[in-house]
Amino acid sequence: MEQRPIGNPSGSVSHTSSSSAVRREGRNVWILTIYGISGLALFGILAYYFSSYIVH
Repeated sequence: MEQRPIGNPSGSVSHTSSSSAVRREGRNVWILTIYGISGLALFGILAYYFSSYIVH
């Protein structure tokens, strides 16, 4: 008689969790990028008003 493995649940679980981790890591990179761009824009606006205040 042949014995077949019923399934490898640990392999499917690790694949699912690793793809979920990649998805979550990618989302964190986008959030940090948005925060970085927003910070640079805010810094530029503040620098503009500060230089305008110094000139006048």
